[in-house]
Amino acid sequence: MVPQTFYALVLAARALLPGDSGSASDTFRPDPQAVAARYEPSSREVTNWRSEAMDALEPKPVVAMAALFRAERPFVARCVKLNNYWCIKSARWNGELATDSEGHVGFISADHSADAAATLLRRYYLEFNRKSALDIVRRWAPAECNVATGIGGMAMLAVRGIGGTVRAQYLASRRQKGGAVRYTAKAGPGGKPGRVSMVIPMTSKTPQYRVPSIAAGMGEKPKPAKPPEPLVATRRKPAKEAATIASAAPKPAQKVQVAAACPSEEQRHRNYAGRMVEGLGLGPSDDLKLFAADGTPQPNLTQVMLAMSAFELGTLRASPELVEGAIERAIAKVQENAQAAAQKAQAFRNEPTGVER
Repeated sequence: MVPQTFYALVLAARALLPGDSGSASDTFRPDPQAVAARYEPSSREVTNWRSEAMDALEPKPVVAMAALFRAERPFVARCVKLNNYWCIKSARWNGELATDSEGHVGFISADHSADAAATLLRRYYLEFNRKSALDIVRRWAPAECNVATGIGGMAMLAVRGIGGTVRAQYLASRRQKGGAVRYTAKAGPGGKPGRVSMVIPMTSKTPQYRVPSIAAGMGEKPKPAKPPEPLVATRRKPAKEAATIASAAPKPAQKVQVAAACPSEEQRHRNYAGRMVEGLGLGPSDDLKLFAADGTPQPNLTQVMLAMSAFELGTLRASPELVEGAIERAIAKVQENAQAAAQKAQAFRNEPTGVER
């Protein structure tokens, strides 16, 4: 009963999806240009993402549940709604509709997303000379730790940018003993959250030394002279223990623990690379052997693209049929380019080399 129930759910889901027509048993895939796909900025999604997901994503029961019962979270990642199963950034790709606030592309169809992923991997492998999984991942999903985020980032900017201003030095010179300078950052227009108030203790930049007065005897009292030491040598008392001296010395100030803006993403890159080479008998730093010198895809490309889609989307992943279709189109494109180059070379050889008189 499980297969029949699942098949019934799929039929119901496809009947409710916009842009789908015909019987569910029809295996003909409609032309992506024929489906009225458009990007909705408010929801950050392409309108036909449900019908595309039904055909191009796995596992099918989860996709059917998300399409039929609108159970999007936590199964449906953001890039699924963009028909972008590899979370590719904008680069004027074929089939690119629009981009979201972070630059991820909304594609007309899932096929355009797979074609763009194969093209981008070929560019990394051949043009950028990124052969291993780690090299590809570090450019495909770069770390974002260089951007200050959150209250920690704003505090770091305040300490570095505000603490050295003329206004800060003026307030520091007029502060009372043990005082501090308070800075307040108000939220800007547009309803952005946040009113940050922080207290920055201002310490003197240069040490303060005791300076005598120019008029001798007017500013300070003279220090009493030391009594003359006796001529007979006397036995001095042994010095006190170091613990007593250490107790009298001022205790060093405690170091302030400052949280980093974001943790290192090296482990995430290694997890990503490990998923890419899983089942290939290769390491994260080995050559993936994705393309030949002329750009022809190699057998490992299918496994790498499937693994990258699964890592980007989480619960869902691209189907093997989607990836194999993109690879077939890439092979056909290489053959067309080779044929066009051969025809061009043949035409160049047939041109007359001399001038007839």
